[in-house]
Amino acid sequence: MTIVYLIDYDPCDNNGVIQKIKQQSLQWSQKGHTVYLVSSKTMSIYDHNEKVLYRQKALHVKFGKIGTAIKLLYGAYHMETLLGKVKFDIIYMRYRPYMPFFQKILRQHKVVMEINSDDTLEYKTHSQLKHLYNRYTREFFLRDMDAFVSVSHELKERFSYLDKPITVIANGIDIGSCSQAGMPQNKQPILVFIGSSGQSWHGMDKIIKMAEHFKAYRFYIIGTEGEEMHNIRYFGYLSQKEAIKVIRQCDVGIGTLSLYQTGLQEASPLKTRQYLACGLPLVYAYKDTDVEKEEVFALRLENAEHNMDYSKIEQFIQEVFQNNEIKKTARSFAEDVLDYAKKEEKRLDFFQKVLNV
Repeated sequence: MTIVYLIDYDPCDNNGVIQKIKQQSLQWSQKGHTVYLVSSKTMSIYDHNEKVLYRQKALHVKFGKIGTAIKLLYGAYHMETLLGKVKFDIIYMRYRPYMPFFQKILRQHKVVMEINSDDTLEYKTHSQLKHLYNRYTREFFLRDMDAFVSVSHELKERFSYLDKPITVIANGIDIGSCSQAGMPQNKQPILVFIGSSGQSWHGMDKIIKMAEHFKAYRFYIIGTEGEEMHNIRYFGYLSQKEAIKVIRQCDVGIGTLSLYQTGLQEASPLKTRQYLACGLPLVYAYKDTDVEKEEVFALRLENAEHNMDYSKIEQFIQEVFQNNEIKKTARSFAEDVLDYAKKEEKRLDFFQKVLNV
């Protein structure tokens, strides 16, 4: 099978989305499939090793929002020419706003779209113009898709009205990049959190309150800066490799604590996959797509504003602290359920079903 992965990024970018795209394309190629990354940002075609195979002249226009709109139109108009440079069986793409002139491509090829969020809610946090554009054009795009891959059952339900094939594949992790740590010799528990600035639903405010309450515990914060307290240390942005080194020093991982702010109940964040792959138990406050039942390595809090049950949290931390059997169970779960190799096998099987329809 030959797969075109249509992306809005430069493959040389260093962010979570690109890392996932690279892992997916790597898994597909390792299973014997040909993969082309086609970037609407650089107007280039890459192989799975990021080698440029063909480059269309990109348009460099500024002028703020007007320039962005012009580049969008230019990229969409010339995408057909770009895709004409390679032969392929199927297009895979993440959700993106409607691209003018793209309808012809959609109708000529099998196209599967990945759904990572409820765009009707997400785009409300963007400018009014982007929100309205997405709101009134999204159906043109969605109706011409052949199938969808949703990262959660909740999102699957929200897109089921389209009456298209939809499968659920939650986010995964490259197990090989996260070797399980030995038992950290910490005298008191160290809790770790990976987050980003400006994303209030991560619940950073609640973590600060946890630190104020559990004065004997230490808290390591990766991905954002803040005012350090006696038991909070901020590491700022770290590469995945650097983040894993910090996680391996810790005892418990903290997941998203205020997902309700996004209007969602279910998620599968990368950070929780990193914790589990390193053998860390976790505290989180939402339904995880892959955690189908109560597990000894996980404490699930309510997805609500007032969900910080300190008594329950303390009891859980004391149960898992220095507990090697629970660390092994967390790691085994990651190997059996969360590994990219298994998730991408399922995605490829779905592609084949779409092609056979």
